[in-house]
Amino acid sequence: MSGKIGGGVAETVFNIALLSQSWKRLRIQLFRSTASLAGISLLVSSGWIGVQLTNRQQHWADHSPALSLAQLSSALILVQSFRGDPKRAVPSLWSERLGLEPAIDLWRRYGRSMWWQGWSQDGDAYLILSSSTFPSKIQGLERQRVGSMEVLASDALHRQQLLQGLKTNQVQKAAVPHGSLLGACFQGLLEGPGVIWNADALATLSGTLAPLLQQGREGCVQLRLQSNQIRWDGVIGRRPLSSLTQLSSGLAPGYFEAGPHPTSTSSALSDLTLLQVDGQHMDLILGTLLSRQIIQAPLEEHYGINGSMRNEIADLPFSLRLQSRANGAYKAGLQVQLPLSTSRQQWTAILNAVSDRLGSSGFQKREEDQPSPNQESPTLWQLRDDSDQTTVGGWEIIQGPTSPVLSIGFGTEPAVQAFLTPLSQQQSPSLRVTGDPKRLTQLGLLGGLWPKPVQTASSLNLEIRPLNNPGNRQSVSHSWWRVSGSLTLTPDS
Repeated sequence: MSGKIGGGVAETVFNIALLSQSWKRLRIQLFRSTASLAGISLLVSSGWIGVQLTNRQQHWADHSPALSLAQLSSALILVQSFRGDPKRAVPSLWSERLGLEPAIDLWRRYGRSMWWQGWSQDGDAYLILSSSTFPSKIQGLERQRVGSMEVLASDALHRQQLLQGLKTNQVQKAAVPHGSLLGACFQGLLEGPGVIWNADALATLSGTLAPLLQQGREGCVQLRLQSNQIRWDGVIGRRPLSSLTQLSSGLAPGYFEAGPHPTSTSSALSDLTLLQVDGQHMDLILGTLLSRQIIQAPLEEHYGINGSMRNEIADLPFSLRLQSRANGAYKAGLQVQLPLSTSRQQWTAILNAVSDRLGSSGFQKREEDQPSPNQESPTLWQLRDDSDQTTVGGWEIIQGPTSPVLSIGFGTEPAVQAFLTPLSQQQSPSLRVTGDPKRLTQLGLLGGLWPKPVQTASSLNLEIRPLNNPGNRQSVSHSWWRVSGSLTLTPDS
C-alpha cells in the first residue's frame, strides 16, 4: 500500500460517504476501509467463528456442558470449539498447557471428542477440556474446574483473572432460556466447530477498524469444511446474544439450513477487481458514524449536509469495488456508485462545496477534463503542480439502468459505466461481499494478522440478511443479521 496513510477510522468513513476535505487521506484510507468490509467474513473464515443455530430445546443441568460454556463465555471474550482428530498433529496449545508427553497421550485417547479454546481480554489462550475425559493423574497445572469443564491457563495470573471474570459475570440457568438463540449457540459449540464472541473480542482483533464492523460486534456461527471451501452460517448483531432470549416468530424451523448459499449466487470478480461490495443501504457500512456529533458538525458546516440529507445518504443503495492498478502511484483504486433520484440538486451543491475545499487544500482540477459547453465531463483531481498529472480521484454523473448514478473514484478515475447492482428487498441479501484475499495480501492491502489459509484463499463470498422479517428493512442499529459465506482455499493453505 502507498506510504501516504493517515488519520482515523471515523474520518475514513466520513471521506467514503462525502469526498471530504483531504483527498490525500481519502485515497489511501478508503482502501483500508474497503478491505475492512471483509473484516467480519475474514474473522469467520480464519476459524474464529462457527456455531450451528438450531431451534431445539435446551436442558440446563447445574453442571451441564452447555451451561459451563455459558459461564466461560461470560468471563472470556471469545470461545472457539474444535473437533479432535488423533490422525492430526497435537495442537501446540495442548503441548503448552499439558506438557509434551501428556498432551500426546491425551490427544490420542481424546479421539473425535470436542475441545475448546478461550481467549482473555489480553489475548492469552485457555485450553478447555471436558472433565469426564481429563486424567486426574496430571498434576502441577494451572487448572480450574468450571462446571463440567477443566480450564488450563498459561500461568497463575491468568487463572486468577479467569476466576475474577467468573465471579464478576455470573451466569444462571435463567439467563439462557430454553429455545433461545444463545442456548442454540452453546449447544452448537458442543456439537461441532464454531465460535461465540463479544464486542471486546471484535475490538481486540480489529483494533481501529472496529467502528466499521459494528454490525458484527456480537455473534456466533456454524463453521464447516466442504472440499476446498470453508463455509459458515450464523447470526451477528450489535447487541449481546443474551438479549435474544427467544427465537423470533419470524424464524421458521430449519431457517439456518435453508436458502441459497453465497457461493452459488455470487459472480466471479473481473481480472482487475480485488473486492466488490453491494448493499441495500449505506448505513450497513457506515453504521452509526453519521449520528456522531464529531462528524455531523463538519458535515453541516462545510458541506451543508443537514440531518435529512444524512438520513438520505444512509438509506441509499450502493456498490463499490476495489481495483488493482498496473501502474501509477497507487496499487489500487476504489470506485463507488450511488443512485441519484430527487436529490441531484443537493448533490450538486455538495460536490461544489467539496471542490472548494479541495481547491484550498493543495489540489486542482485537471485542465483537459473541464466541462465543455455541450457535454458534462468528469471532474478529476490531481495534486497542484504535479508534473505527472496523477489522478487522485474524481466524480462523474452517468446514466444507470433506471436513473442517473453518481460515480466516484478514489485513487483512480470514476467508472464511466454503471456497475451499481440493485439488491431486491425480497430476494437479495442486504449486503454482499465478494473478494480475492490472495491478491489483496500480495498487494499489501489486507491488514491484520490473518492466518495463512485466509491470506492465500482465492475467493471470499459473504452475505448478510435481516434475521427477522427478511422482507422488511430494519433499523441497522437494532438489527440482528443472518450471515453466511465461504472462503475457497488454495492447495498450499
